[in-house]
Amino acid sequence: MMLKIAVVDDELDFIEMLTSKIIRTCNEPELKFSVDKYLNGYDIIENYRKYHLIFLDIEMPTMNGLETANKINITRQGDEIPLFVFVTSHNELVFEALKCFPYTFIRKDEIKDSDRLADLFERVTDQLCKRSKTTVIRADRQDVVLKNDDIIYLEKYKNYTHIHTISEKYVVKASLSLYEKILPKDEFIRCHEGYIINLNHICKISDRYLLVDDDVSIPMSRSRAKTLKEAFIKRVVSSNGF
Repeated sequence: MMLKIAVVDDELDFIEMLTSKIIRTCNEPELKFSVDKYLNGYDIIENYRKYHLIFLDIEMPTMNGLETANKINITRQGDEIPLFVFVTSHNELVFEALKCFPYTFIRKDEIKDSDRLADLFERVTDQLCKRSKTTVIRADRQDVVLKNDDIIYLEKYKNYTHIHTISEKYVVKASLSLYEKILPKDEFIRCHEGYIINLNHICKISDRYLLVDDDVSIPMSRSRAKTLKEAFIKRVVSSNGF
């Protein structure tokens, strides 16, 4: 997977130093990553869905790191991604920051310790891979990181694909066939010419349709029914450890 990282700090010199350190640390184990820079909390609020990990300075003018994290927490409705790494020079702010559910803290004078960052990136990538795979989509002119578990189904509509998730719907200018190729085949299957379904969200399989979360009915092609039922049974068996 590619680890998408953001650095948010009002001090440009510190941003450049931390970004440089991140690049060197990630390059050593040849970790796939990208890193973007932000000078204020407002801009990251508009773009937070693009990232797995956000380095967030607690002390910033106008909107500090705690306010920024709180606004993101409200918007993401319980989603654990992105993870926050609070950066600070003052230990007394740590207890207040705990209310924002950060992943960890790093003091600014610890940034030069390459082992500290290397350990952080290793733990984060391991956690993300074990907990849930993600898919990056392009919606509303920005990249959005979606947890595969949160995707319920995808629907074809003319030249667009509507991606229905637990929290909202995304409209993407891309073919359904593209997502049939990139989504994991042990979790997602095309049940109809116009639909791809997440096997984990199926509640009921009938002869001509599927019932998914929130009692949504999805059509199922007769030609695809046998393959879908076999995949569903295999997924249930695997999930229960049989």
